[in-house]
Amino acid sequence: MTSEAAKRYAKALRFLGQAERHSPEEAPESTIHVSYYAMMQAAAAVLLDRTGEVPKSHSGVIGQFSRLIPNDDERGRLFGRAFNNAEQLRLFSDYDDSAVPTAEEAAELCTQAGDFVAYCRSLLAP
Repeated sequence: MTSEAAKRYAKALRFLGQAERHSPEEAPESTIHVSYYAMMQAAAAVLLDRTGEVPKSHSGVIGQFSRLIPNDDERGRLFGRAFNNAEQLRLFSDYDDSAVPTAEEAAELCTQAGDFVAYCRSLLAP
């Protein structure tokens, strides 16, 4: 793993730790926010390790990450979809003034983020 990828992965782990310390019942928005950013940083680590660069936009990172997943990797495709759905939930949570995400949505995303970060670790070079 390159040093830049290692820094991004370490940041993903920090965000994940923060997400896991949040209470989905008391703070669903912040749980969703940091869970998503854990996923974003983990994906960025993989892209840095594999390509040496990271797109500037969130949608660019999601798209490029999804293109790295081999067609026969069903688990990876599921994680790619979960990453895309996480962005949608974060946008809803962060920017829709009438939106109140549920504790269940926040808790589920936090769990998915942990699984996603672990999956990304499996894609990184030793």
